[in-house]
Amino acid sequence: MLVPYSWLKEFVSVSLSPEELAERLTLTGLEVEGVFDAYEDLAQVVSVRVLAVSPHPHADKLTVCKVTDGAKNYQVVCGAKNVREGLKTAFAPQGVILFTGEKIAAKEIKGVLSEGMLCSPYEIGLSLDHSGILELPEDTPLGKPVTEILGLSEPVLEVALTPNRGDCLSIYGMAREVAAVCNASLKKPELPNLPLGEDIFSETSVTIEVPELCFRYAGRLIKNVQVKESPFEIQQRLWLCGLRPINNIVDITNYVLLEVGQPLHAFDFDLLEGKKIIVRLARAGEKILTLDGVERTLDTETMVIADAKRPVAIAGIMGGEETAVTEKTRNVFLESAWFNPSSIRLTSQRLRLSSESSYRFERGVDPEGVILGLERAAKQMADLAHGEVILGRIDEYPSPYAKREIRLSPKRIKLYLKVDLTDDEITRELEKVQVKVTKGVEDFICEPPSFRHDISLPEDLIEEIARLYGYDKLPSSIPVAEIAGKPPSRYEKVSKKVKCLLRALGLYEVINYSFISPQFVSLLGLDENDLRAKPLALANPLSEEQAVMRTTLIPGLLQTAKTNIFRERPDVKIFELGRVFLPRKGEVLPEERHYLSGLLTGRSVPISSHRTERHVDFFDLKGILESFFENLGVKNIEFVPKGGEPFLLPALSVLLEVKGQKIGFAGALRPKVRDILDIEQEVFVFEIDFEKVLEAVSFDKRFRALPKFPATTRDLALILQDAIPAQELLSFAKELSLPHLEEVTIIDVYRGKPIPEGYKSLTLRFVYRAPDRTLTDEEVNKIQEKVTEKFLARFEAKLR
Repeated sequence: MLVPYSWLKEFVSVSLSPEELAERLTLTGLEVEGVFDAYEDLAQVVSVRVLAVSPHPHADKLTVCKVTDGAKNYQVVCGAKNVREGLKTAFAPQGVILFTGEKIAAKEIKGVLSEGMLCSPYEIGLSLDHSGILELPEDTPLGKPVTEILGLSEPVLEVALTPNRGDCLSIYGMAREVAAVCNASLKKPELPNLPLGEDIFSETSVTIEVPELCFRYAGRLIKNVQVKESPFEIQQRLWLCGLRPINNIVDITNYVLLEVGQPLHAFDFDLLEGKKIIVRLARAGEKILTLDGVERTLDTETMVIADAKRPVAIAGIMGGEETAVTEKTRNVFLESAWFNPSSIRLTSQRLRLSSESSYRFERGVDPEGVILGLERAAKQMADLAHGEVILGRIDEYPSPYAKREIRLSPKRIKLYLKVDLTDDEITRELEKVQVKVTKGVEDFICEPPSFRHDISLPEDLIEEIARLYGYDKLPSSIPVAEIAGKPPSRYEKVSKKVKCLLRALGLYEVINYSFISPQFVSLLGLDENDLRAKPLALANPLSEEQAVMRTTLIPGLLQTAKTNIFRERPDVKIFELGRVFLPRKGEVLPEERHYLSGLLTGRSVPISSHRTERHVDFFDLKGILESFFENLGVKNIEFVPKGGEPFLLPALSVLLEVKGQKIGFAGALRPKVRDILDIEQEVFVFEIDFEKVLEAVSFDKRFRALPKFPATTRDLALILQDAIPAQELLSFAKELSLPHLEEVTIIDVYRGKPIPEGYKSLTLRFVYRAPDRTLTDEEVNKIQEKVTEKFLARFEAKLR
């Protein structure tokens, strides 16, 4: 916020220089980013003498002037009537930014080059006069900055306010802060004594349909105004604060906004249909042409100010073009309100529209300052626009401001600040910021002022005491804390192990946002009864791409893979360990579970001259998972064919089970899903319920000596139905609990002639070994014969 020093001093008696005041404010928590002179941009506007004046060849009202600054001559096209040979005046060369904000550039005017501008008093911020160019005394030296000659100077403080200090978004608000910080006297703005009565109620009315969004709405009717240019003092202060003057009515609303922090809006009363005001939500499809010249379509969550037929303003943000004040306006309805900050902030974000008013409403205006702003603006319209203030004032106040009481313990102050303050000192510091303090039996009963929305806790009051007392006066102390270590939890131990294992297996860890797009959920084609198909929607999403909480980690991995592929990094091997958010029946908050997911796509190994290029396939994925579970100590892991996930290919997907309990899935992404993502190469994914894996992980390691005696192997070649999974044979072999059996593996699978159609040949290799002797062939043959009989009977198989 820009704060002109001279305007500030109208409300507070402070003897500090602008630089000293900036330092004092910064030390008390209100950062001043800098102090600059509002006229510093005019340093290049210099005094010149007019050497010659000649008529413009193509324009009767213009002249072509030759001027000099004593070192260089310039040609300037000028339209001022008082320009004459020998006159000393102010010249702005190209590149200068005038007080009005106009940037000077060399340009042709009616075919004649003009290398700058001869300035009027208005253009250099001296007065309202812009009828002619500035006339300087004859003894003025040439080439000297006009700001030095005329002594033009206006220090302006640039203050960076935090979002919780909306009370300082005005000159008077800053003056309150300066008075508290500098212990200076404060001059309060006067409340004008305007006429009250009932006449206004016969002319217009105000209806609030959304009292939860509009807490207070007040209005005045001013008739027979004369819309014209504002006095120079008002225009000058608007320029100093970064606003552009428009006309006296609009300028008064902006001036009062800057002065006391209350946003206002003036409607052309004669253009209001039905001569009434309705505060309501917009209806579906309604549109409004706002003052910035943009037609906006409104949604049903947008609060508007409407007349009998249409919206005439977006509440708290910007007025409409159709009821704007122009030079034709004669009667004005003046609005002053207190809106719900959250509603204004959300609407501003949705419409991507911000204004000086919304900036203040979002941070909270003073509910008790609504009438002050309204009356001061109405009084100025009567004085400066010669308007007639109609008897009466509308003040709809459906949600009155409730005073707050905070109990503050002196013991807590001492505990936090390490300073023993007397009751009088505590009371004095708090009263500086207009907190009403009453001493109770043990505690202080404190009532913050209505404009301090940021004070709601005892700690807020202690902070006020600390900064006003002086942070530099507080004793320094080092916090004392007990350092006590604790062993890592099982989750921490297992997650660390998991990440190390997956990195060793060639995968890179990624961390994605917990927010995803609803489109990703529908992309997976989940059943409507699947909990993953019902993600929790965010109340205030950053964007549509992050509108719901993830119920699976797969969308984030797919988005990461897509980004890498589109950036010509097609070989992607990644994993993520993170939370998912599953809905719980009858509860608002979701269940948070840890999932582990991974994705493989692209080449299995980098390009090399001595390797054949190969892309990852399902068996790469299965091999990684097998190694992963083996190293984690998870036993009895089974890969059950046809995983059942709608976004995976049935023939290339499996369920992951431990002792019959599903812990996850793995498989190849369906082509139709890849098509939607514009991914041409095959993609393989897995997802594991990490909390179920935690229960199965074993950190116990058992070592045994290397075998002293040789092993004996037997192969069993079976012809069995093709539909029987190989895993089922391996599991059956383990269930038999055969003596001396060390290992069973599948070494061959064959389909084709002479094997009948619908059948396959599968060969298992049994490895036998005894720890204390060499097994004889007879011993092994007896065991193997029984194994063969049981396999033939169990699977209705034949020997090959």
